[in-house]
Amino acid sequence: MPIGERVKRQRISRGFTQTELAQRSGVRQSLISRLENGTRDNPSADILRRLAKALGCTTDYLVGMYEDDAGQYETAAVALVGV
Repeated sequence: MPIGERVKRQRISRGFTQTELAQRSGVRQSLISRLENGTRDNPSADILRRLAKALGCTTDYLVGMYEDDAGQYETAAVALVGV
C-alpha cells in the first residue's frame, strides 16, 4: 500500500480533515492532498516524522515496513524463527 493511502487511512480513522492534519503536523495541506492522491510519493524523512507524530503511528508504518494484514505478521514471524 502506498504511503498516501496509509496517511489517508490513519487520518480518517482519527477523524481528521486534511486541514486538521496539516495544522497538527505542520505539513502543508496541499502536500497531504498530493500524497493521498498519489501525485507525490516520496516525502522527506522530516515530513514523514511530522505526519507520523500527528497521526499517532510510526514512520515505519507509513513507509510500509509492516503489513496491515495480520497474516503477514505470522509469515514474518515464521521466517524469523527459521533464521
